[in-house]
Amino acid sequence: IRGIQNLTVMTVNINDFSIDKTFDRVVSVEMFEHMRNYQKLMKKVSDCLKPDGKLFVHIFTHKDLAYKFEVVDETDWMSKYFFTGGIMPSDDLLLYFNEHLSIEQHWHVNGMHYSKTSEAWLRNMDKHKSEIMPLFEETYGKDHAVKWWVYWRIFYLACAELWGYNNGEEWIVSHYLFTKK
Repeated sequence: IRGIQNLTVMTVNINDFSIDKTFDRVVSVEMFEHMRNYQKLMKKVSDCLKPDGKLFVHIFTHKDLAYKFEVVDETDWMSKYFFTGGIMPSDDLLLYFNEHLSIEQHWHVNGMHYSKTSEAWLRNMDKHKSEIMPLFEETYGKDHAVKWWVYWRIFYLACAELWGYNNGEEWIVSHYLFTKK
């Protein structure tokens, strides 16, 4: 990727992930929100790190509260399709799962940045509707393309509002740098 020679990009279902290789670094961007068993996840990551390996996690969090995304009925489409089986972690949640990894650094980024990003994605989506709708028809079916257009618009709007709430200090983006024990 862009001339980097020592990079392995892996897109996998972590539930089924198994590898004999070890790595210097593991980077996770917006994946941990979709997990629930952090103890098992941290062990899996630790197992594929070299002895001096590090894990960087970029994750959406709430400043204080952790809550599950549950599908109770058809109105819970955002939990079902966008946060399937996941959790909105609290900023400190990952710090409790330190059996295999130690926290080296933990910081957060004000939610206003992600709020503005969501707004930009929405504007870009709206600007390119004529190009996107055929892709939605192919992906979701002709009968469901408009529904998914609306789902995506509401998703971006909801994210912009959540991460912008309280001047970006309620829902935030948390960063963690862990080292292997």
